[in-house]
Amino acid sequence: MQMIKKNWVYFLFAFAVILFIVTRFTGTAKKRGEFMKVSLKTFHTDMGWGYDVYKDDSVYIHQESIPSLPGRKGFATEADADKIGNLVLTKMKHSKFPVVSLQELDSCGIK
Repeated sequence: MQMIKKNWVYFLFAFAVILFIVTRFTGTAKKRGEFMKVSLKTFHTDMGWGYDVYKDDSVYIHQESIPSLPGRKGFATEADADKIGNLVLTKMKHSKFPVVSLQELDSCGIK
């Protein structure tokens, strides 16, 4: 009888440890994007304006031209580059793929 009680104690302890690990690293943990340190810096090029997205203090995306458009055309203003760069940052923070579509460019007034 004593052996059965001892086995239950071991079982409950192991169950508690597994439950702690599962809840710590899945649903109750913060989303991946909340732990990421991302920032944006605009820069001037020969074509116009571009932006760099930094992830954990290293360049993650270097964008000299307007994404999703054919050819290589820079942003007309620094504000345009900043607007699309912040869109990319927002997507990264929400663990989405940082791709800018033509519809998103159009809705931001980028041509």
